Amino acid sequence: MKTSIWFWGAIETVIWYAFIYYLLYALKNPVDLWFSSAVLLGLAYAGTMACPWVHNSDAWRRMTGKLA
Repeated sequence: MKTSIWFWGAIETVIWYAFIYYLLYALKNPVDLWFSSAVLLGLAYAGTMACPWVHNSDAWRRMTGKLA
């Protein structure tokens, strides 16, 4: 596998770890609902976009204009 796949896989793992950590934090402590939902939504989007499988899909290539 290429190094970029390992790199994006590691980044994705860190993002999803932060998502789960913040979700558990938000469930345990009194937090602002709007802010917490925005943070969780942003982390979910970032985790999905960092996934190496997403980078290798045809939809991603069409979106970035790199369709050969």
